[in-house]
Amino acid sequence: MDPMGERLCRRALEAAAKALRDLDADQVPADLRRVAGRPLPLPPPLALSLLKGIDRYEWLREKALEAWPDADVKAAGPDQASALLLLRPPGWVARLLALAAGAGGDESREAEDELAGRLAAAEAEAAEWKKRARAEREAGLLAQRAAEAALAEERAARKAVQATSARADGVLEAEAGRWRAAWQEAGAERDAARGELRRLREGLAEEKRRRAAAEAALAEGVGTTRWADDPLSMAAHLDWTAGVARLPGAATAETGGGPEDLLRLPEGVRPDRREAVGWLVARTEATAVLVDGYNAAFKLAAKTDPAAARHRLLMVLARLQQVARGPMRVLAVFDSGLGPVAEAPTAGPVEVRFTAGEGGADEEIVRLAAGLAGARVVVSSDRAVREASESAGVVSLWSEALRDWSRRR
Repeated sequence: MDPMGERLCRRALEAAAKALRDLDADQVPADLRRVAGRPLPLPPPLALSLLKGIDRYEWLREKALEAWPDADVKAAGPDQASALLLLRPPGWVARLLALAAGAGGDESREAEDELAGRLAAAEAEAAEWKKRARAEREAGLLAQRAAEAALAEERAARKAVQATSARADGVLEAEAGRWRAAWQEAGAERDAARGELRRLREGLAEEKRRRAAAEAALAEGVGTTRWADDPLSMAAHLDWTAGVARLPGAATAETGGGPEDLLRLPEGVRPDRREAVGWLVARTEATAVLVDGYNAAFKLAAKTDPAAARHRLLMVLARLQQVARGPMRVLAVFDSGLGPVAEAPTAGPVEVRFTAGEGGADEEIVRLAAGLAGARVVVSSDRAVREASESAGVVSLWSEALRDWSRRR
C-alpha cells in the first residue's frame, strides 16, 4: 500500500483495527487474523489487507463506525476519505477518486517544487563556478603575460649570466605550467557543472511529462451517463424502449390468452433461487416485472437507511433490465410510510411509485399484477403478495432470488 493511500484512509484503518481487537479470536475472519493482533501503525502489506477487508465486509464497516461515531462525509479535511470509505453515500467512489487525485497532485507539485529548487541551486552554483573560472582564467592570462614578459627579459639578460638565466627559465616554466593546469582544471569543473545542469533540466522535463500523463489518465477515468457515448448500451436502451411500448396491449390471436399461454417457471427451477432470475433474464419475450420495493431493498442491504436501500435496489434493477435479452418493463413500488409520497421519479428506465393508500405497496402490486396484460412477474418475499398475484396468472419470485442473483454479477 502506497503512503498516499495510507494517509487518506488512516482513520478508517484505525477504526477497523480497533473493531477487530474488540472481537473474539474465533470471530475474526481468517484473512484478517494477522491484522487483528498487530499494533498500529500497520506495515503496508497488512494495511492493504485491512483495507480490502473494509471493502469486502459490511459488518466490519459497521463496527468501524461504532468505533468512530464522529465520521462525517461532509467534513472537509484529512479524514473525509475515511468517512466516505466507511459510510459509502451515493457517489462515494467518484468523491474518493477526486480526493486521491488531489493528494496525488499535491505530491507531484511538491516533487516539482523540490526539483525546481534543486535546479535553481544548481544553476546558482554553476554561475558561481563560471564566475570563478573566468576570474581564474583572467588571473592566469595575466600571470602568463607577466611570466612571458619576465621570460623575455630574462632571455635578454641571458647573454650576460648564462647560468642564472637557465635557472630562472626553469622556475618561470614551472610557474607557467602550474597556471596552465589551474586553467584546465577550472575548465573541466565548468564542463561538469554544465553537464549537471543539463541532467537536472532533463529530469524536470521527465517529471512534467509524467504529471501530464497522470492528469490525462485521471481525466479519462471520469465517466458520463452509461449509454451517452456507448453505441452498444444506447442500442440496448432503444430496444428496451421499443419493447416496453408494446407491453400494455391486450392479448391477440397471435399471442394467445388462454390458460395454456400463462407464464410459468421451468420445471426444477425454484422461485427463491437465483436461477429463477436467470430464467427471467434469458427470456426473449416482453415481460413486466413488479418489485415489492422495500421488501426487496432490505434483502439487498439490511440495516440500511431507507433512501440508501432504495438507491441500491434501483441500481440492481437497472442492471437486471440492461442484461435482459428481451424487452423488460421494471416497476418498483414503495410504501410511503418509509419514503416521501411526492418524491420525484428516479431518472432512468426503472419506473418508481410511492403509495399512500391504506393497503400500501402490497395492494398496489396486486392491483397492477391483475391489471397489466402480457407476461408478468412479481418479486416479493411477502407470502400474501405472492399468493394474491399468482391468482391473477402471475409468476412470483422471492426477493432472496434477486439478492443472490445480484451478488453473483
